[in-house]
Amino acid sequence: MGGFSPSTFLLWAILACLFEGFLVAHLYSYDKFQCVKWGSGRQPGAFKRIMTYSYLATVPLLMVYSLTMTVLSYQQGFLITADGKVLAIPFSSWTHTARKRLLPLFFVLASAWALELVTHLEELTFWLFLLHQGPHKRDWFRSWEFRVWYLGSVIAILGMPLTVIIKRANLDLCFAWIFLAGSAAGLATTLCFMYVLVRFPGFIRRVKFEGAEPEVVVRLTIFYQLNITRMIFRFMFHFPLLILALDAVQGPHDIIAKHLDPSCCPKYRAASDLLVMLGGIGCFVSSAITLFIFFPRSITREIGYRVKISSTPSVDQIARAPSLPDYHR
Repeated sequence: MGGFSPSTFLLWAILACLFEGFLVAHLYSYDKFQCVKWGSGRQPGAFKRIMTYSYLATVPLLMVYSLTMTVLSYQQGFLITADGKVLAIPFSSWTHTARKRLLPLFFVLASAWALELVTHLEELTFWLFLLHQGPHKRDWFRSWEFRVWYLGSVIAILGMPLTVIIKRANLDLCFAWIFLAGSAAGLATTLCFMYVLVRFPGFIRRVKFEGAEPEVVVRLTIFYQLNITRMIFRFMFHFPLLILALDAVQGPHDIIAKHLDPSCCPKYRAASDLLVMLGGIGCFVSSAITLFIFFPRSITREIGYRVKISSTPSVDQIARAPSLPDYHR
């Protein structure tokens, strides 16, 4: 499982650094980092802050992991076979100094993945709570959806590091089990979120029927469209890594593991690198879309414009009314 070329870790490092820079710029433009303060927002509280901090902490952890793995993998170099083929070196063949650094890095990766699972499980359960909200208003903290999030978060926070501890004797297999636990849990969350997307058009119609503000309906519609795109990239994130993990845990198969055989065709040796790269692209693109959903910017609000509220219009005013709202300072 550890036989990836250094270029795969380099791609993850580049994507992590680019996304971290984009995240900082977006939050500054959003409200100059006011959203990260503990008492920010109209409804401040520990639950909201936990969600914010768990999401924001994931990317720096991935940066530390991917940058360090890039440096270490390039330092280890490549394995050149007798017939001149170039292969990536598995973790078990790294130098003793490099292997001592792998276990802490695996804990960093497992912690980042656990926080990612906590964030998206909260999003899933909260939208299920809203979709199941009937005429009698329920309390979020007393709902079954909150209990599902709480239990799932505890399992993620404890389970991912425990996976590293239990499987630490074999570093290559430990890496595979991290991928298996994280991608399987993430894929299950993504599949459950498809139920939310199926029900969401009806939820938007209900909100419109109840007389919600146009800005609310527009934001919900944008949220729905963004999530359709995000689901594509989340599948791109989880499926390739799950395939790699299953192949490593269950034993070598012809689909992926031919890259370990020096006599095989180069296209098979590139299969594992391709899957890891696809997983990295899906991970960071879906995280960028999540940023737009969690912290949606409003250009009209940022530049100080608001919709002009006029008195009851006359017939002549209605006839001359523009098709777009009249914005003014």
